[in-house]
Amino acid sequence: MARGPELDVYTRERICELKFTNKWGGRRIKKYRFPDIPLSTIHYTLRMESKRRNSASLYRSGQPRKLTEEDRDRVYDAIQSNPSITREDLLSVVDYKVHATSIWRLTHQMGLRKWRKMKRPYLTPIHAAKRLQWALTYRHFTPEDWKRVFWSDETTIERGCGARKEWSFVPPWKQLQERQDGVQVTLSKGKQIKQMFWACFAGSPRKTGLIPLSGDPNADKKGITKEVIHDLYQRILPTLLDNEDAIFQHDNAPTHTARIIQALLIQLNITVMEWPPYSPDLNPIENLWALLKADILRIRPDLREMPNNEATLVELVETAQYAWENSDYSSFCQPSGDDATPCRGGYQVRRLAH
Repeated sequence: MARGPELDVYTRERICELKFTNKWGGRRIKKYRFPDIPLSTIHYTLRMESKRRNSASLYRSGQPRKLTEEDRDRVYDAIQSNPSITREDLLSVVDYKVHATSIWRLTHQMGLRKWRKMKRPYLTPIHAAKRLQWALTYRHFTPEDWKRVFWSDETTIERGCGARKEWSFVPPWKQLQERQDGVQVTLSKGKQIKQMFWACFAGSPRKTGLIPLSGDPNADKKGITKEVIHDLYQRILPTLLDNEDAIFQHDNAPTHTARIIQALLIQLNITVMEWPPYSPDLNPIENLWALLKADILRIRPDLREMPNNEATLVELVETAQYAWENSDYSSFCQPSGDDATPCRGGYQVRRLAH
């Protein structure tokens, strides 16, 4: 039988007053004053009166814990030795004494919670050594030095991309009933219209426009080739890197390491940062692409419903360029200390060696 609600303080005091002052018995109290309260409750209230303080309810110990202190220690040690351990595996550590929900509650009581693992590219020992060498080469850079670096990259923006995971106060079992506000609608996995762009920015602050890249009509696959990059660099870099102390960064894509590109950079007398392979996580402009795509979707959510045609492509390009020109990337260029870089996620030697 389920336990009923506790008596309030006034009712408890009145029952005890009738008993100890008026000398009434429990049956008389029930019959003439509190007929709705079970007789067993009245007797228990009178019996426990001597143990109470100011008529307040006594502490209830509740159900005994199924996990002992040794069990809790084993759970803690298992997490410390294997941070990726699953909740189901933790159940085996305590011999399945409790359910998975109890394990979840226990870890939160310990101040432990799971975080999504950060994604990093796979690195061979050679790649890791080159990343470490890069960090050692530029470890002396001050925030002012990092402001001289111009970070460049290409990205492809697809119609409707950039949607971030949305959260709602509507519970899952009601979301399908409230389709307008309850669910997040995603595009199909089919081919959507898209455009490749190139951009560059520095902590000066200074940045280029968002430049659409057209494929090489002479190439077999009509894609972006070294000739396209050569033409782009020849038009943009002389004006962009007009300061003698400017440093230009681009990754090790074949279109960047081609001989005609290297020759052009030497001809323009541009200092190029030696870039370690497989290191997109070191380039702060990678973070800007994610923000840019989210801004495009925020500015023009109707792009998701537009057809895949040339008119939509024009709208996509114009919206992307507008979002880029009006983006606030200052948070990526704020130094946070004497040894910090001006870009978020500072380049520390111990971080890059992994």
